[in-house]
Amino acid sequence: MKLPTEATLRRIIAFVAALGIGVATYITIADSGGGAPTCLAGGGGCETVASSSYSHIAGVNVAVFGIIGYVALLASAFFVNDLARFGGFAVALGGFGFSVYLTYLEIFKIEAICQWCVASAVLMTILFVLNATRLIGYAGTDGPATRGQLRTEHT
Repeated sequence: MKLPTEATLRRIIAFVAALGIGVATYITIADSGGGAPTCLAGGGGCETVASSSYSHIAGVNVAVFGIIGYVALLASAFFVNDLARFGGFAVALGGFGFSVYLTYLEIFKIEAICQWCVASAVLMTILFVLNATRLIGYAGTDGPATRGQLRTEHT
C-alpha cells in the first residue's frame, strides 16, 4: 500500500485539526454563556451532557482541553521533523484515549449523547490515524520527501 506524501498528510491533519478547533470552541462558547450546544438533530442529549458533573474538570469545561489539543495538532502539521511527528502522534493518542473515555461516560454514566461531542471524538479518531500514519511512514526522514523518493536517493 502506497502512503500519501507527508505534505498531503500534514495538509489533511491541519484541516481536520481546524475543524476540531471549531467544534470545541463552539462547545466552550455555549457553555460559557450558561447554556449547552444546540443539538442539530433535536433531542436534549447535548444539554444533558453539558449539565452533567462530567462536563468539567476542576471547573474547566472539557472542551477547553480539546481546543488545546487541536491547536497543538494544528501546530505539529507545520513542521517536518521527528519531534513534530512524535508530538502530533502523542497528542492525538491522548486525545483519542480521552475521547473514548468521554464517550464511555456519555453512554454508560450520563445516558445521553451529545452530537457535538461525537463529532469531536470522530475528528480526534481521524487525527490519531493520520498522525500514526505520518509517524510510522516518515519517522527518521529529514524532509517532506515521499517514500519513493527516499528509496531513489539511497540506491
